[in-house]
Amino acid sequence: MIRLWTLLNQPGKLHFYLALLFAALSGGFGIFLLGLSGWFLTAASLAGLAGAGYVFNHLYPSGGIRASAFGRVITRYADQLVGHDATLRLSAMLRPRLFAAGAASQRGFTPMSAGELSALTDEVDAAEAGFLKVISPAAALMASLAVALGFTFGADWLSGVILLLALFGGLLPLSLMTMKQNARAAQLEKTNAELTRQVASGLVENAVELDVINGLTRASDQTRSLLSEWSSSMVQAGAAFRRLAAIVRLVGLALALFVLWRAIAGPADLALAAGAGLALMACFDALAAAVSLLAAAKRANLAANHLADRVERDDADWNPSLERAAELSGVFPVQAENLIAQAAETAPKTPPVSFDLHAGECLQIIGRSGTGKTTLAETLMRLQPLAGGVLHYAGIPAEQTRIASILERMAIAPQFPAFLPGTLRDQMLMAKPDATDERIWQALETSHAATFLRERTNPLDTKFSDGAFPFSGGQLRRIAIARALLACPDILVLDEPFAGLEVSLAGELAKSLSSWVKEGERALILLSHEEIAILPQNLPVKYVILDGRHKDC
Repeated sequence: MIRLWTLLNQPGKLHFYLALLFAALSGGFGIFLLGLSGWFLTAASLAGLAGAGYVFNHLYPSGGIRASAFGRVITRYADQLVGHDATLRLSAMLRPRLFAAGAASQRGFTPMSAGELSALTDEVDAAEAGFLKVISPAAALMASLAVALGFTFGADWLSGVILLLALFGGLLPLSLMTMKQNARAAQLEKTNAELTRQVASGLVENAVELDVINGLTRASDQTRSLLSEWSSSMVQAGAAFRRLAAIVRLVGLALALFVLWRAIAGPADLALAAGAGLALMACFDALAAAVSLLAAAKRANLAANHLADRVERDDADWNPSLERAAELSGVFPVQAENLIAQAAETAPKTPPVSFDLHAGECLQIIGRSGTGKTTLAETLMRLQPLAGGVLHYAGIPAEQTRIASILERMAIAPQFPAFLPGTLRDQMLMAKPDATDERIWQALETSHAATFLRERTNPLDTKFSDGAFPFSGGQLRRIAIARALLACPDILVLDEPFAGLEVSLAGELAKSLSSWVKEGERALILLSHEEIAILPQNLPVKYVILDGRHKDC
């Protein structure tokens, strides 16, 4: 956890230290309150039995009890307040860094699966809760132990020595041994959790399809069985810690009885022994309740280390460092020779292709589903490493260009575009945050999205909600084209831009895109299953067919 906190430049440093101080004070005040109360009640009773109750000074002890109770309430509240503030500061730094690191190092446009996202969310929760559920309680326990030790040594030095031996010679080694023995059960629980999460997320994602083929019941039964196994492994993983907690409580009770026996036998002060007994029972009860910290600490530390690995991997493996990267003044011509693309190390490779793309031209990448059209486009955008061959931008090898320098000059409108909750204007401003409404409408006119948008009242304020979009699939595709155009790219990549459109509308959109290419030093890359024949004759078109054939015209 410290490693992750350091990587994030120690956010909320002062707040974390203050929270630790308040947690320690809160724990110390709590045990001191019980110890002082036990001493006060016993001493007052003994004084009364001896006939000296009228001379017993009860003002200072009662004042100390009130001060301890007040101090415990205040420090506990301060611990919660400052601790949560520190954790929120950590969260405010962690989540954007994780998002940025993931976006920078991810291959292509494939989104994180539901299972991976769920696992990442669990890790973030575990790491962020590490302070409030592990570090802060540990500070309170250390202070509680210190106060209990003080009372015990004050009552009887032998009891204090036995307490130290019990802690460091018995309970500490036993706790370490329990953690070691529990490692296998914890790993089994982790494996079951990952498998269950993967299967459950797949069930949720594909529920409709499974229902159509009458497979929903079977998949649900499988998920239920995995959940049961996961629950059993969780119980098994916690069994050792429950046994340890019971042993800790018994040790605390035995020590409390021992110090009282020493007082009754004569060597120890009875009033202090009563206070020490209460302090010991309360302290060891807190220790027993906090045995789960051992499991939580390991889980939080593993999660924090995994997240730290993600944050440290803040750049793609194939992205050259700023010091080694070549300066790119333009992108044309884009030249490929025997270029091979691959979506992942275990994925199939595309056949080698060769082409060159200049400003004012269109490149059609044609192939059936699964031949790697999108992967090839991602490679041209530097979102995938080269799996073979050569790729140059303006004469500079792709390996020497930064991903960001290419993405500044290329934009894509996928076949199934993504939109976030917000207004239509918000969707467009993601491409160019400083764009005016006039500039947005120009892009919408070019993509022929303005036609259906102008039929609405305040169309740029149309709301997009999570999972429910206010337009049809074809309309969303044209909005996505407009958004890509708004980024002012040198090369625009379009995936099946004319699919599902009426012939006349597709022709008008093709003319509009051709005009856009001719208006500047621009080029167009089209991904399709078959040759697009509606492009204007004045737009030079080159073809890459992903079965090994290649032609120019």
